[in-house]
Amino acid sequence: MPAEWERHEGTWLQWPHDDTHEGQQMRLEHLWLAMTQALHEHETVHIVVPDEQRQEHVHEEMAYYGFDRGNIDIRILPTNDVWARDSGPIFLVNDRGELAATDWNFNGWGERYPYDLDRKVPAGIANLLSVCLFTAPITLEGGGVEVNGRGTLLATLSSIVNPNRNPGKPREEIERVLRQYLSIKHFIWLTGAIGVGDTDLHVDGAARFVDESTVLYSWTDDESHPRYPYFKQHLHELEMAVTESGKSLTLVPVPVTEARVYATIGASTVAPFRLVPSLGLYANYYVANNVVLVPVYGDANDARAKAVIAEHFPERRIVGILAHMMAELGGMIHCVTQQQPAV
Repeated sequence: MPAEWERHEGTWLQWPHDDTHEGQQMRLEHLWLAMTQALHEHETVHIVVPDEQRQEHVHEEMAYYGFDRGNIDIRILPTNDVWARDSGPIFLVNDRGELAATDWNFNGWGERYPYDLDRKVPAGIANLLSVCLFTAPITLEGGGVEVNGRGTLLATLSSIVNPNRNPGKPREEIERVLRQYLSIKHFIWLTGAIGVGDTDLHVDGAARFVDESTVLYSWTDDESHPRYPYFKQHLHELEMAVTESGKSLTLVPVPVTEARVYATIGASTVAPFRLVPSLGLYANYYVANNVVLVPVYGDANDARAKAVIAEHFPERRIVGILAHMMAELGGMIHCVTQQQPAV
Protein backbone atom coordinates (compact mmCIF):
# COMPACT_ATOMS: atom_id res chain seq x y z
CA MET A 1 0.00 0.00 0.00
CA PRO A 2 1.75 3.19 -1.13
CA ALA A 3 1.70 6.31 1.01
CA GLU A 4 -0.96 8.82 0.02
CA TRP A 5 1.57 11.45 -1.06
CA GLU A 6 3.10 9.10 -3.66
CA ARG A 7 2.09 9.68 -7.27
CA HIS A 8 -1.57 9.06 -8.16
CA GLU A 9 -3.19 7.95 -11.36
CA GLY A 10 -6.41 9.38 -10.01
CA THR A 11 -8.94 9.86 -7.22
CA TRP A 12 -12.23 8.02 -6.77
CA LEU A 13 -15.35 9.91 -5.64
CA GLN A 14 -18.82 8.51 -4.95
CA TRP A 15 -21.18 11.25 -6.13
CA PRO A 16 -23.89 12.30 -3.65
CA HIS A 17 -27.43 11.19 -4.46
CA ASP A 18 -30.84 11.11 -2.79
CA ASP A 19 -31.45 7.36 -2.88
CA THR A 20 -30.38 6.77 0.73
CA HIS A 21 -30.61 10.25 2.30
CA GLU A 22 -33.26 12.47 0.78
CA GLY A 23 -31.93 15.91 -0.18
CA GLN A 24 -28.28 14.92 0.08
CA GLN A 25 -27.43 15.57 -3.57
CA MET A 26 -28.68 19.16 -3.50
CA ARG A 27 -26.86 19.88 -0.23
CA LEU A 28 -23.53 18.31 -1.14
CA GLU A 29 -23.09 18.46 -4.91
CA HIS A 30 -21.33 21.85 -4.94
CA LEU A 31 -18.64 20.41 -2.63
CA TRP A 32 -18.02 17.47 -4.96
CA LEU A 33 -17.77 19.92 -7.86
CA ALA A 34 -15.20 21.95 -5.90
CA MET A 35 -13.13 18.84 -5.20
CA THR A 36 -13.38 17.75 -8.83
CA GLN A 37 -12.25 21.16 -10.03
CA ALA A 38 -9.19 21.15 -7.76
CA LEU A 39 -8.22 17.56 -8.53
CA HIS A 40 -8.86 17.13 -12.25
CA GLU A 41 -6.11 19.55 -13.23
CA HIS A 42 -3.54 17.15 -11.77
CA GLU A 43 -4.95 13.62 -12.02
CA THR A 44 -7.95 11.69 -13.28
CA VAL A 45 -11.11 12.04 -11.22
CA HIS A 46 -13.08 8.78 -11.27
CA ILE A 47 -16.69 9.52 -10.37
CA VAL A 48 -19.14 6.80 -9.37
CA VAL A 49 -22.85 7.47 -10.03
CA PRO A 50 -25.82 5.13 -9.50
CA ASP A 51 -27.39 5.12 -12.98
CA GLU A 52 -27.35 6.48 -16.53
CA GLN A 53 -29.63 9.43 -15.73
CA ARG A 54 -27.25 10.76 -13.09
CA GLN A 55 -24.25 9.94 -15.25
CA GLU A 56 -25.66 12.30 -17.86
CA HIS A 57 -26.42 14.88 -15.17
CA VAL A 58 -22.81 14.90 -13.96
CA HIS A 59 -21.50 15.04 -17.55
CA GLU A 60 -23.65 18.14 -18.08
CA GLU A 61 -22.27 19.72 -14.91
CA MET A 62 -18.69 19.08 -16.05
CA ALA A 63 -19.45 20.78 -19.37
CA TYR A 64 -21.23 23.71 -17.73
CA TYR A 65 -18.28 24.47 -15.47
CA GLY A 66 -15.76 23.99 -18.27
CA PHE A 67 -13.84 21.14 -16.69
CA ASP A 68 -11.36 19.20 -18.84
CA ARG A 69 -13.42 16.08 -19.38
CA GLY A 70 -10.34 14.24 -20.61
CA ASN A 71 -9.39 13.94 -16.94
CA ILE A 72 -12.87 12.95 -15.73
CA ASP A 73 -14.13 9.39 -15.81
CA ILE A 74 -17.79 8.89 -14.84
CA ARG A 75 -18.81 5.29 -14.17
CA ILE A 76 -22.10 3.66 -13.18
CA LEU A 77 -21.95 1.71 -9.93
CA PRO A 78 -24.83 1.74 -7.42
CA THR A 79 -23.89 3.02 -3.94
CA ASN A 80 -25.58 3.73 -0.65
CA ASP A 81 -23.52 6.74 0.28
CA VAL A 82 -20.55 9.01 -0.45
CA TRP A 83 -17.77 7.60 1.74
CA ALA A 84 -15.36 6.36 -0.93
CA ARG A 85 -12.49 6.07 1.57
CA ASP A 86 -14.34 3.59 3.73
CA SER A 87 -16.37 1.51 1.30
CA GLY A 88 -14.05 1.68 -1.71
CA PRO A 89 -11.03 -0.53 -2.43
CA ILE A 90 -7.59 0.03 -0.96
CA PHE A 91 -5.17 -0.14 -3.89
CA LEU A 92 -1.82 -1.93 -3.91
CA VAL A 93 1.19 -1.85 -6.22
CA ASN A 94 3.54 -4.83 -6.48
CA ASP A 95 7.26 -4.86 -7.20
CA ARG A 96 6.54 -5.22 -10.94
CA GLY A 97 4.49 -2.02 -10.96
CA GLU A 98 1.14 -3.79 -11.30
CA LEU A 99 -2.03 -2.49 -9.69
CA ALA A 100 -4.37 -4.56 -7.54
CA ALA A 101 -7.31 -3.80 -5.26
CA THR A 102 -8.29 -5.09 -1.83
CA ASP A 103 -11.77 -5.53 -0.34
CA TRP A 104 -12.25 -5.24 3.43
CA ASN A 105 -15.88 -6.37 3.80
CA PHE A 106 -17.41 -2.99 4.57
CA ASN A 107 -20.33 -3.39 7.00
CA GLY A 108 -21.59 0.16 7.50
CA TRP A 109 -19.20 0.92 10.38
CA GLY A 110 -20.52 -1.92 12.47
CA GLU A 111 -24.06 -2.19 11.02
CA ARG A 112 -24.84 1.49 11.77
CA TYR A 113 -26.01 2.46 8.27
CA PRO A 114 -27.20 0.74 5.06
CA TYR A 115 -24.31 -0.84 3.17
CA ASP A 116 -25.69 -3.51 0.83
CA LEU A 117 -24.58 -1.56 -2.27
CA ASP A 118 -21.43 -0.03 -0.80
CA ARG A 119 -20.26 -3.54 0.13
CA LYS A 120 -20.00 -4.30 -3.61
CA VAL A 121 -18.01 -1.17 -4.53
CA PRO A 122 -14.49 -2.70 -4.33
CA ALA A 123 -15.45 -5.59 -6.61
CA GLY A 124 -17.23 -3.20 -8.96
CA ILE A 125 -14.23 -0.87 -9.26
CA ALA A 126 -11.81 -3.78 -9.67
CA ASN A 127 -14.01 -5.06 -12.50
CA LEU A 128 -14.14 -1.61 -14.14
CA LEU A 129 -10.33 -1.43 -14.03
CA SER A 130 -9.78 -5.10 -14.88
CA VAL A 131 -7.42 -5.58 -11.93
CA CYS A 132 -7.06 -8.38 -9.42
CA LEU A 133 -9.14 -8.12 -6.25
CA PHE A 134 -8.05 -9.66 -2.96
CA THR A 135 -10.76 -9.98 -0.29
CA ALA A 136 -9.35 -9.94 3.22
CA PRO A 137 -10.84 -12.13 5.98
CA ILE A 138 -11.46 -9.17 8.31
CA THR A 139 -13.53 -6.00 8.25
CA LEU A 140 -12.14 -2.47 8.30
CA GLU A 141 -12.53 0.87 6.53
CA GLY A 142 -9.93 2.79 4.55
CA GLY A 143 -10.20 5.73 6.95
CA GLY A 144 -9.12 3.39 9.70
CA VAL A 145 -5.62 2.77 8.35
CA GLU A 146 -2.74 5.15 7.63
CA VAL A 147 0.64 4.08 6.19
CA ASN A 148 4.04 5.70 5.73
CA GLY A 149 4.84 3.80 2.51
CA ARG A 150 7.73 1.99 4.18
CA GLY A 151 5.80 -0.73 5.98
CA THR A 152 4.46 1.01 9.09
CA LEU A 153 0.73 1.14 9.69
CA LEU A 154 -0.94 3.63 12.06
CA ALA A 155 -4.47 2.82 13.23
CA THR A 156 -6.92 3.06 16.11
CA LEU A 157 -7.75 -0.15 17.94
CA SER A 158 -11.31 1.02 18.51
CA SER A 159 -12.23 1.03 14.81
CA ILE A 160 -10.75 -2.37 13.92
CA VAL A 161 -10.27 -4.57 17.00
CA ASN A 162 -13.94 -4.11 17.73
CA PRO A 163 -16.72 -6.70 18.00
CA ASN A 164 -18.90 -4.69 15.62
CA ARG A 165 -16.36 -5.34 12.83
CA ASN A 166 -14.31 -8.36 13.84
CA PRO A 167 -16.07 -10.32 16.59
CA GLY A 168 -13.86 -12.88 18.28
CA LYS A 169 -10.73 -11.85 16.36
CA PRO A 170 -7.79 -10.86 18.59
CA ARG A 171 -5.33 -8.13 17.64
CA GLU A 172 -2.68 -10.69 16.72
CA GLU A 173 -4.92 -12.28 14.08
CA ILE A 174 -5.84 -8.87 12.65
CA GLU A 175 -2.17 -7.90 12.47
CA ARG A 176 -1.41 -11.13 10.62
CA VAL A 177 -4.02 -10.28 7.97
CA LEU A 178 -2.74 -6.71 7.63
CA ARG A 179 0.81 -8.00 7.16
CA GLN A 180 -0.37 -10.39 4.48
CA TYR A 181 -2.75 -8.11 2.56
CA LEU A 182 -1.03 -4.69 2.82
CA SER A 183 2.62 -5.80 3.27
CA ILE A 184 2.78 -4.22 6.72
CA LYS A 185 5.95 -4.78 8.77
CA HIS A 186 5.27 -2.68 11.86
CA PHE A 187 2.23 -1.37 13.75
CA ILE A 188 1.52 1.80 15.72
CA TRP A 189 -1.78 1.38 17.53
CA LEU A 190 -3.67 4.28 19.08
CA THR A 191 -6.39 3.46 21.57
CA GLY A 192 -9.15 5.46 19.87
CA ALA A 193 -12.60 5.30 21.45
CA ILE A 194 -15.36 2.76 20.86
CA GLY A 195 -18.70 4.49 20.44
CA VAL A 196 -17.24 7.92 19.62
CA GLY A 197 -18.62 9.05 16.27
CA ASP A 198 -20.06 6.72 13.68
CA THR A 199 -16.61 5.26 12.96
CA ASP A 200 -15.44 4.51 16.51
CA LEU A 201 -12.79 7.18 15.94
CA HIS A 202 -10.93 6.55 12.71
CA VAL A 203 -7.25 7.36 12.59
CA ASP A 204 -7.63 9.80 9.67
CA GLY A 205 -9.15 12.36 12.02
CA ALA A 206 -6.54 11.72 14.70
CA ALA A 207 -3.06 11.31 13.22
CA ARG A 208 -1.54 11.33 9.71
CA PHE A 209 1.88 10.55 8.30
CA VAL A 210 3.35 13.30 6.12
CA ASP A 211 6.61 11.44 5.51
CA GLU A 212 8.32 8.27 6.72
CA SER A 213 8.51 9.37 10.36
CA THR A 214 6.60 12.67 10.76
CA VAL A 215 3.03 12.59 12.05
CA LEU A 216 0.53 15.43 12.21
CA TYR A 217 -1.87 14.85 15.09
CA SER A 218 -5.12 16.54 16.11
CA TRP A 219 -4.73 18.62 19.25
CA THR A 220 -6.36 21.23 21.46
CA ASP A 221 -5.22 22.83 24.71
CA ASP A 222 -8.86 23.14 25.77
CA GLU A 223 -9.24 20.44 28.41
CA SER A 224 -13.04 20.85 28.31
CA HIS A 225 -13.16 19.81 24.64
CA PRO A 226 -15.03 16.48 24.34
CA ARG A 227 -12.15 14.92 22.38
CA TYR A 228 -9.36 16.17 24.66
CA PRO A 229 -9.01 12.90 26.66
CA TYR A 230 -8.56 10.92 23.43
CA PHE A 231 -6.13 13.45 21.96
CA LYS A 232 -4.05 13.33 25.14
CA GLN A 233 -3.95 9.52 25.12
CA HIS A 234 -3.01 9.48 21.42
CA LEU A 235 -0.17 11.95 22.00
CA HIS A 236 1.26 9.75 24.73
CA GLU A 237 1.08 6.69 22.45
CA LEU A 238 2.69 8.55 19.54
CA GLU A 239 5.51 9.77 21.79
CA MET A 240 6.29 6.14 22.67
CA ALA A 241 6.08 4.87 19.07
CA VAL A 242 8.77 4.18 16.47
CA THR A 243 8.74 3.37 12.76
CA GLU A 244 9.66 0.06 11.15
CA SER A 245 13.32 1.19 11.19
CA GLY A 246 13.21 2.00 14.90
CA LYS A 247 13.12 5.75 14.37
CA SER A 248 11.14 7.90 16.81
CA LEU A 249 8.32 9.96 15.36
CA THR A 250 8.52 13.70 14.75
CA LEU A 251 5.19 14.96 16.07
CA VAL A 252 3.45 18.12 14.87
CA PRO A 253 0.12 19.29 16.34
CA VAL A 254 -2.71 20.37 14.06
CA PRO A 255 -5.45 22.37 15.78
CA VAL A 256 -9.09 21.49 15.82
CA THR A 257 -11.60 24.27 15.18
CA GLU A 258 -11.64 27.00 17.79
CA ALA A 259 -15.44 27.04 17.80
CA ARG A 260 -17.37 23.84 18.37
CA VAL A 261 -19.03 22.42 15.27
CA TYR A 262 -22.58 21.13 15.63
CA ALA A 263 -24.90 19.16 13.39
CA THR A 264 -28.60 19.87 13.13
CA ILE A 265 -29.32 16.87 10.91
CA GLY A 266 -31.10 14.32 13.04
CA ALA A 267 -31.25 16.67 16.00
CA SER A 268 -34.39 16.62 18.08
CA THR A 269 -37.16 18.88 16.82
CA VAL A 270 -39.08 18.42 20.04
CA ALA A 271 -38.49 21.04 22.75
CA PRO A 272 -36.00 21.51 24.21
CA PHE A 273 -34.12 21.71 20.88
CA ARG A 274 -30.78 19.93 21.01
CA LEU A 275 -27.75 20.43 18.78
CA VAL A 276 -25.73 17.30 18.08
CA PRO A 277 -21.93 17.66 18.50
CA SER A 278 -20.02 17.00 15.28
CA LEU A 279 -16.35 17.20 14.29
CA GLY A 280 -14.21 20.20 13.37
CA LEU A 281 -10.99 18.43 12.36
CA TYR A 282 -8.34 19.59 9.91
CA ALA A 283 -6.27 16.38 10.00
CA ASN A 284 -8.85 14.81 7.70
CA TYR A 285 -7.17 16.36 4.63
CA TYR A 286 -6.43 14.62 1.31
CA VAL A 287 -3.05 14.63 -0.45
CA ALA A 288 -3.25 14.50 -4.26
CA ASN A 289 -0.84 15.27 -7.10
CA ASN A 290 0.29 18.89 -6.63
CA VAL A 291 -2.59 19.80 -4.28
CA VAL A 292 -3.80 19.11 -0.75
CA LEU A 293 -7.52 19.43 -0.07
CA VAL A 294 -8.06 20.67 3.49
CA PRO A 295 -11.45 20.84 5.23
CA VAL A 296 -12.24 24.38 6.41
CA TYR A 297 -15.12 25.74 8.45
CA GLY A 298 -14.95 29.53 8.38
CA ASP A 299 -13.24 29.16 11.75
CA ALA A 300 -10.51 31.22 13.41
CA ASN A 301 -8.16 28.24 13.13
CA ASP A 302 -8.64 27.64 9.37
CA ALA A 303 -5.56 29.65 8.36
CA ARG A 304 -3.40 28.24 11.14
CA ALA A 305 -4.27 24.65 10.24
CA LYS A 306 -3.66 25.23 6.54
CA ALA A 307 -0.28 26.79 7.33
CA VAL A 308 0.78 23.74 9.37
CA ILE A 309 -0.22 21.36 6.59
CA ALA A 310 1.39 23.57 3.90
CA GLU A 311 4.69 23.50 5.76
CA HIS A 312 4.86 19.75 5.24
CA PHE A 313 3.73 19.78 1.60
CA PRO A 314 5.67 22.80 0.28
CA GLU A 315 5.42 21.78 -3.38
CA ARG A 316 1.64 21.35 -3.30
CA ARG A 317 -1.07 23.99 -3.41
CA ILE A 318 -3.35 24.03 -0.36
CA VAL A 319 -7.04 24.17 -1.31
CA GLY A 320 -9.65 24.73 1.38
CA ILE A 321 -12.98 22.93 0.93
CA LEU A 322 -15.87 23.99 3.16
CA ALA A 323 -16.70 20.93 5.22
CA HIS A 324 -19.64 21.89 7.44
CA MET A 325 -22.14 19.72 5.62
CA MET A 326 -19.77 16.76 5.38
CA ALA A 327 -19.07 17.06 9.10
CA GLU A 328 -22.79 17.00 9.81
CA LEU A 329 -22.92 13.60 8.11
CA GLY A 330 -19.94 12.33 10.10
CA GLY A 331 -16.89 12.80 7.86
CA MET A 332 -14.71 15.22 5.93
CA ILE A 333 -12.47 15.46 2.85
CA HIS A 334 -10.35 12.37 3.40
CA CYS A 335 -13.44 10.29 4.09
CA VAL A 336 -14.92 10.92 0.63
CA THR A 337 -11.76 10.46 -1.47
CA GLN A 338 -9.77 7.34 -2.35
CA GLN A 339 -6.49 7.44 -4.24
CA GLN A 340 -5.53 5.14 -7.08
CA PRO A 341 -1.72 4.91 -7.25
CA ALA A 342 0.12 5.53 -10.47
CA VAL A 343 1.77 2.44 -11.97
